[in-house]
Amino acid sequence: MASIEHHILGASPHLREKPFLFESKKIINASGVRHEIDIFVTIDLGDGYKSIFIFECKNWAESVGKNEIIVFAEKIGVTQAQHGYFIAKSFTKDAEAQAATNPRITLLKFAEHDPSDVPVPFGFHTNFITAEHAEATFYARGCTHSLTDFVDLSTVTAKLQGDVVELRQYLIKWAEEESQRHVLSFRSERAPEGEYVRETESEREFSLGQLTLDDRDIERAKNSVRYKVTVVRPAVISCFDVESRGRVVSFAPVQIPSGPQMQVRMIWH
Repeated sequence: MASIEHHILGASPHLREKPFLFESKKIINASGVRHEIDIFVTIDLGDGYKSIFIFECKNWAESVGKNEIIVFAEKIGVTQAQHGYFIAKSFTKDAEAQAATNPRITLLKFAEHDPSDVPVPFGFHTNFITAEHAEATFYARGCTHSLTDFVDLSTVTAKLQGDVVELRQYLIKWAEEESQRHVLSFRSERAPEGEYVRETESEREFSLGQLTLDDRDIERAKNSVRYKVTVVRPAVISCFDVESRGRVVSFAPVQIPSGPQMQVRMIWH
């Protein structure tokens, strides 16, 4: 219920800029009597004005009776709430009649659906992108012929904008950024759950003195990247419908896949 109300308040054009506070299981002490409020919402309207709304949620198999409505009406009074919402699977006729006597009470029914009967909304899925291999080729400024040597990442001195950088980390970040960019062209909504290996390539140009490797000025660099996309389609584990308010669908936890440490290889040119 809190998730639904969060969304309703955040989407309201009249309240979008207004700060609001959600509190769960809030205890109110009125004249020595303790009252527990399932959801307590405070909306700051500005200029010293605040609105309070409270929610009572009963996930009972049996119908909620009139006595629970009477107690809820008392909670509305002691909290000085503008309105109170009582949510349950069903209400007795006496409970409905009792609620009708108080214009500040709204009864809402919710339904809990069998997760196996609930289709995944909007084809929901998630992608995990893991850069696995990067091979960078550097081109020295003004070099008319190729000089192919493998660069020792542990000994090379790299400077970017005059500052020493750890070249391996620079290439890893570049590979991750390129993977995130390139995966946008992957139509994952059409792909079954599983792993997909993809390759991409990008180039960067450097101004005079911007990047040096062992005091050699680098004009441009090319990074060939191999990355893995893991498409996960989590199962629905619960689905609740609250009449006139919305639906909440919960998914099974998703474990982030652990990939191998990315390999980095560099070549001079």
